[in-house]
Amino acid sequence: MHLDIPTLTLVSLLMGIGASIGFTSLMTVLHTQVVLRIWVAGIWISTLGVILIGLRNHIPDLLSIVVGNGLLVSSNMLTLKGISVHLGLPLRLRWPAALVVAYCFCMAWFAYVTPNLGARLLAGSLQAMAFNFAYAYLLLRFSEPAIRISCRIAAAVMICNGTFYMLRAFVPLDPNSSQDIMLAGTPVAATYVIGILTGLASYFALLQLITERLMVDLRQAAHTDGLTGLLNRSAIVAEGRASLERCLQREQPFALLIFDLDHFKQINDRWGHDAGDAVLRHVTTILREVTDWPGSLAARYGGEEFVLALPGADHGQGLAVAERLRQALAYSHARIGSQDIPVTASIGVAMARPGVRFEQLVRQADEAMYRTKFDGRNGVSSAEMDDLRLAEAGDSRC
Repeated sequence: MHLDIPTLTLVSLLMGIGASIGFTSLMTVLHTQVVLRIWVAGIWISTLGVILIGLRNHIPDLLSIVVGNGLLVSSNMLTLKGISVHLGLPLRLRWPAALVVAYCFCMAWFAYVTPNLGARLLAGSLQAMAFNFAYAYLLLRFSEPAIRISCRIAAAVMICNGTFYMLRAFVPLDPNSSQDIMLAGTPVAATYVIGILTGLASYFALLQLITERLMVDLRQAAHTDGLTGLLNRSAIVAEGRASLERCLQREQPFALLIFDLDHFKQINDRWGHDAGDAVLRHVTTILREVTDWPGSLAARYGGEEFVLALPGADHGQGLAVAERLRQALAYSHARIGSQDIPVTASIGVAMARPGVRFEQLVRQADEAMYRTKFDGRNGVSSAEMDDLRLAEAGDSRC
């Protein structure tokens, strides 16, 4: 079978156009995905580069060799940027941009000053190898646990690509090729076939990265409150049940706090619902700063009511966290524009007992919280203290 480089270049071009259209269509649906926009730009730039390289002998060499290859390496730079954004890394483009400039200079040098097709192919292979290994390093080194599967698969694909380009650097050229890549010979043509396959694998790897990230985001959205980012009511019940069960099985204590913001309706009535939302976000920030407990679960239970579960915390530790939270809220003000809005909370604390269900624990803490409101708000009450009062009342009647 004869491998024709111009034909393979056309196949590669058609594949690039198809991928560009496909990713662009996906971007129109997932328009909030910044990573996808970066990768779409990179794929279109790569496709334009393949077009210019495929027009060799029909357009000036400056466009075909220098600009075409420059676009390909620029596409690699954007892929790297997209992966870094996907992983939440603050990647600066200085060194990739420097590599792009150096590569274009190299292409121009070996096209005009010292014409050498072999050197150009070597440079192209080395830059592709370097970028693919860089992709794999980032994916393996900085992947979050939630998206680790897709990152590992993509990294494996990139390692295979990098290895392929490393081996391609040693592929011999046809002695009669002169400086025309289209006449480089069957061994080089064979690398085009492998390159088409590795390109397809890379597109699928990027799609898998996006898909798993979307699945993680959807699961998170289903379990979190949109305003505060805390767990929502259904999520705290589900995760609270599991956490409580583990503590009871291990005979460990479990404390539950419920707190409600005092006079929150007045805040909405006086400053508006936007101010109310700002107060809720402020409370969330304070809650996260104050709560430093392993395995803790924090949720917006509804309206201005919050729940905090502390697995492993005994009665004294639960009360200490509640008091620390109460003081932090009382001594901090939510700032809305130039206006400071005071915020206080009424807190109830309940301790798990053998056989108790999470919903029962919530009710106990809720009853203690309402005792705090009855006693004047901005305080902490314990369901344990309520039980003690009832016991003392019973003893006095005896």
